[in-house]
Amino acid sequence: MTSPFDPDDPQPLHHLGGDADQALEAVERVLDWYRSRLAAARAGTHDPAQVDAWRAGRDQALDDLDQLEDADEDETVQIALVYATRLRELNQS
Repeated sequence: MTSPFDPDDPQPLHHLGGDADQALEAVERVLDWYRSRLAAARAGTHDPAQVDAWRAGRDQALDDLDQLEDADEDETVQIALVYATRLRELNQS
């Protein structure tokens, strides 16, 4: 069985919970990833450019989370797909 966040799934958002719930969860999971890296950066030494990139990614995810409130169905699906892909990439890095 594929994950509801697997962009290779031919119908990744056709699971229980609806598109909006799937998109919200995908964005929140990416936000959690960035927040955990930023918390670790405060506790140790990290490349400042990397920390800046994490902050930019977090800020973009927060903006997209706000956008979900008023997004139509197509925008919601697009955001969900973008964040499903981003989460997979972040977890592989």
